[in-house]
Amino acid sequence: MKEISKENKEGKSEKNDKVDIKKLYGKQCISTIDEFVSNMKTDVNTGLTSAQAEENIAKYGKNELNNSKPKKWYKYFFSSLMTPFNLILIGIIFVLVYTDIYLTNPPTYANIIVICVLILVSTLLEFIIVYKSNRDAANLKKLIATTATVIRNGEKVKLPISELTFGDVVILSAGDLIPGDLRLIESNNLHVSQSSLTGESEAIEKFTQTQLQSIEELESITDLDDICFMGTNVTSGSAKGVIFKTANNTYFGKISNAINNRKAKNYFSKGNRES
Repeated sequence: MKEISKENKEGKSEKNDKVDIKKLYGKQCISTIDEFVSNMKTDVNTGLTSAQAEENIAKYGKNELNNSKPKKWYKYFFSSLMTPFNLILIGIIFVLVYTDIYLTNPPTYANIIVICVLILVSTLLEFIIVYKSNRDAANLKKLIATTATVIRNGEKVKLPISELTFGDVVILSAGDLIPGDLRLIESNNLHVSQSSLTGESEAIEKFTQTQLQSIEELESITDLDDICFMGTNVTSGSAKGVIFKTANNTYFGKISNAINNRKAKNYFSKGNRES
């Protein structure tokens, strides 16, 4: 088991999420091409039929990450309202309701109004920043190529990545985005950038058969030299591969879910922890 690290803002490496590489990819990595294709129940020359693809999509779901769906605007607004700073101010309002209204005759509302304005301004400022940044990120995501070349019904066709499924035979060339975790069955000087997963800028050469002798040698994803991962991209060469993991079952999907499910640390909680 290898701890995946990433660089923080100070350039230091910090421990991230643990993924069992041996359990997820050991069998697919060290098996021969014939064994792998036989287990996948696909044809490397004709690919899946339309009926097989529909059956697999119904069984495994579409090739889309659950956390890739944009949140509604009111969810951003609510999270902006429920910040530690605003919660403190809301608590102060309850105290002022007792002291300035219940105990005072005549009641005074000035302090309560001021704090309500502060809460509103604070919420709107954070909401505008967060919502705009997420909207811009979503628009940028639309510019990224969302199709891949696959073999379906014996023909090469371009399909949306969301419609690719378990057993699809994918044709890769320079500039292509890997649409799912796949095992290579053909390779011609293929080099893949895995910087989105490992942070390493140098492209890794991939082969049709791994140089590893056993599963026990697996320590990190960089050891998997016959497997390409969703979210990485081809820098040079060409290849053909068969998808065996899609969407949230991929390495990228598991890491993405782990990061999104982890409670974000804000400056308020960080300050309390260090005090």
